Amino acid sequence: MRSLAGVLAAVAAAAALPCAAQTASVADLFARPEKGHCIACHQVPDGAGPQSNANLGPRLEGARMRALGKKGIRDVIVDPMVANPETVMPPFGRHRLLEPAEIERLVDYLHALPASPALAQAEGSAAQPGDQVSDAQAGEVAAVVDAGKKLWNTKFKDGRTMASCFPNGGHRIATTYPLYDARLKKIVTLEMAVNQCRKTHNEALFDAADPVTMGAVVAYVRSLSNGQKIAIRIPEAAKDRLEQGRRLYSTRMGQRNFACASCHVRGAGKHFEDAVLSAPASQAPQWPLVRNGVAVTAQARMRECLERMGAAPFAAGSEELNQIEYYLTSLANGQPIKANAWRSK
Repeated sequence: MRSLAGVLAAVAAAAALPCAAQTASVADLFARPEKGHCIACHQVPDGAGPQSNANLGPRLEGARMRALGKKGIRDVIVDPMVANPETVMPPFGRHRLLEPAEIERLVDYLHALPASPALAQAEGSAAQPGDQVSDAQAGEVAAVVDAGKKLWNTKFKDGRTMASCFPNGGHRIATTYPLYDARLKKIVTLEMAVNQCRKTHNEALFDAADPVTMGAVVAYVRSLSNGQKIAIRIPEAAKDRLEQGRRLYSTRMGQRNFACASCHVRGAGKHFEDAVLSAPASQAPQWPLVRNGVAVTAQARMRECLERMGAAPFAAGSEELNQIEYYLTSLANGQPIKANAWRSK
């Protein structure tokens, strides 16, 4: 590895080059998800680096950076929680996401950014789940729902179907899931109910994390409740599960030191990369999402977020994810289901 002095010398030499050349020297640190990934939350002046709609963090422009000074920039990168314990920004130095030499490269790059007029906030410009979609995108959603319908109505070896396990063939049942089962003394999700049906009829269980089988079935069943209001019950015996879900949603985890609430409560309505961050109460009505031609269930999405936080994701169907889903769905009680929203990422 090059010495710190060598790295700083290289950065100093690059200072005389055009901005694009300087940007190339730190592009890997600025944009790579496993490194700084600064572009996920911040914008930089035109021509100074990768561009995005991200505005979860403040815009990084020259005047602000030079007012902060190199020491201030360095302190924020190493551990921003010293100055602001509630910040969304990861402690890049304290958690060794970046090595000291890499931090110095970013400090020099940020301190040298050009000044420019502040960009208008891009809030609301990116498509949110549920916004108008093209015919091709609507076709993707329809294909997923149709695949789920076929699985739902496929006959078991005993001649029954999954539809026979539920009232009204599955119509309007999604409004009550997840539910607390007093006999089992645990939260039961729609996926668990589907597999219990299959188990009762001696059929192979679906993998809870498989988008082609379980994801498609959930997409179809949820579509049978579109427009119906979410109405999950919170009996006294379930309140500790609800509280555990709330606590997990607000607990910082993983190398990046995020909590679900870090982005979806404090940053709701802002952009992470080019996606608008949804508020907690708006999430449950739109699950599952349809992306790249497959259904992404609530728990699949949670697992993706945990991985991005640098945390080992809980297993699909685990008590932890069941409790988080129960908590988030409780926040949406009274809202109509609008399942299978298409989105690009």
